[in-house]
Amino acid sequence: MEKAMPQSRGARHKARVFVLLGLYQWLADPALDYAAIDAHLEGLIQDEEGAALEECDIDPRDFARCDKALFAELLGGVLNEQVQVLETVMPFVDRDFDRVSLVERAILMLGTYELLFCLHTPWRVVINESVELAKEFGSGYRFTNGVLEKVARQVRATEINAEK
Repeated sequence: MEKAMPQSRGARHKARVFVLLGLYQWLADPALDYAAIDAHLEGLIQDEEGAALEECDIDPRDFARCDKALFAELLGGVLNEQVQVLETVMPFVDRDFDRVSLVERAILMLGTYELLFCLHTPWRVVINESVELAKEFGSGYRFTNGVLEKVARQVRATEINAEK
């Protein structure tokens, strides 16, 4: 029986999942560029014959169903703005950033990028999506939530204060 991401997950969430996978690849091999990441992304979730990996909850068909424009915007954006993203998030991390797991680093970079540059996405949505990714990929969701809330208070102060 073929497994896929739950149908309840929307195209935007699926895009974030694939951005996370792409960032994970890039963090493991910083020499990769957007084109190389995009070209090899499906190899992370399927075997040599193109079938979904048994232990993987992501199916190659999920990439076809994701919001491709959002995927390109987020992956390309994080790669292009990595210096500003890292300068923004690192002060809120309680340890050397290199000691943070690759999954958590990727999620924090994605969430920070969205908070900085995707003002059309409400700050609470960015944090909720980031926490969901952390839960899905077995990472520290409380850590993710705490760091990104601090980032949000800094970069989205006007939006947050308008809610009060």
